[in-house]
Amino acid sequence: EFQKHADECRRMAVATQDAKSKATWNEMAERWARAAVNQAQVEQQAIALRRTRQPTRRAKVHGWLEAAV
Repeated sequence: EFQKHADECRRMAVATQDAKSKATWNEMAERWARAAVNQAQVEQQAIALRRTRQPTRRAKVHGWLEAAV
C-alpha cells in the first residue's frame, strides 16, 4: 500500500510543471517509499519471530472447573 502511494506521488511529480511542486511530490514519494521499506522489514521480523517462538501450552484446567464453564 505504501508503495502505491509512492508511485502515485512520482506520477504527480512527472505531471506537474512547477519546480517547487515537483520537488514536493518527489519528497513525498521518497517518504512513502521509506515507509514501504520499513513496513516490509517489520513484516519480515514478525515472520522470523513467529518461526522461533515456541508454541504456548494451554494450562490444564481441572475437570470440575471445566464442567462448571
